[in-house]
Amino acid sequence: MNCWKAVNYSKQYGAQRLFILSSLTMLFTFVLLYVPVSFFSHAPFQDGNFLLFLAALWLIYPAHKLLHLLPVLHLGGNIKKTMNFKYGLFPIIHIKAQEPVEKKYFMLALAMPFVVINTMLVYGANIFPEYTHYFTILLAYHVGVCLPDLISGKCIFGSPRDSYIEESEDGIEILVYKSMNG
Repeated sequence: MNCWKAVNYSKQYGAQRLFILSSLTMLFTFVLLYVPVSFFSHAPFQDGNFLLFLAALWLIYPAHKLLHLLPVLHLGGNIKKTMNFKYGLFPIIHIKAQEPVEKKYFMLALAMPFVVINTMLVYGANIFPEYTHYFTILLAYHVGVCLPDLISGKCIFGSPRDSYIEESEDGIEILVYKSMNG
């Protein structure tokens, strides 16, 4: 296999820049969604169940990572999973493919948390309109968490259909089979 394209996130973005972009994405998403939601909402907002909101805020990240894992779980031992806790409270979960993964599975793994969790949050806001402000905050937070996935998906989207994605410490490499015809 030959490398069709390498994307080095450390060089291209850096951890601080990704954090700032993610934070700005969260803020922009919240403002973009909250203004129309508060304007069109007919139910008065309630601030009960705040502990449930905090629990949901805490659970979004582990659920996000679990949904990344589901489409590639069939690869078994080729997927390395590690978890540790920051400050003894916040789970930090790392999922890394040890071998190249087919583009379709990698793209599905990138998109699944965005689609599933955001759909559930929008549905929850429709079912419980009095807590729409909580769901809007959770949705904005999750969109910010998804930003690195969206950036990766954008880089991979234009690659050849039968390519493979290999993860490295600094980013990803898009691999294609070398043609025998040159």
